Amino acid sequence: MCIEKTPWEQVIEFHGHTCPEIALGFRVAQIAIRELELRPSSETQLIVTAYTHSCAIDAFQVLNHATYGRRNLLVHEKKQHIYHFQYSGKSEGLQISISTEILDRLSLASDHLTFREKQTDLMETLKFILGSEEADFCTFRKTLNFN
Repeated sequence: MCIEKTPWEQVIEFHGHTCPEIALGFRVAQIAIRELELRPSSETQLIVTAYTHSCAIDAFQVLNHATYGRRNLLVHEKKQHIYHFQYSGKSEGLQISISTEILDRLSLASDHLTFREKQTDLMETLKFILGSEEADFCTFRKTLNFN
């Protein structure tokens, strides 16, 4: 019997480990799927633009099928957790910006913690990111003529 992996398990397997920024990317990718009603299509290609290099973009590769190789995953380094999703040839897109509260949680230093404390902090941060209300997690808005 074959057991299909959940989207979360697929993302973690692709990325290689669990971390807060992969959880962030997982949520962003899911919001984009819902808001743009993303469906794989051979006629149009989803273009994803990220404004920071982070683990989050691995979730887009798995869930949104945007990859560097296919040139539909672009990164313009501005050190901002802002992500834009748009189908090629379409005028409407979606911009998702991560909230300050979430970013503040990501930037908390854990250098002074013991290994066990770091593991506990990681689990708490993952729960915080994955369990926060969407309005507290990010803002998103439809955009026109981004590409």
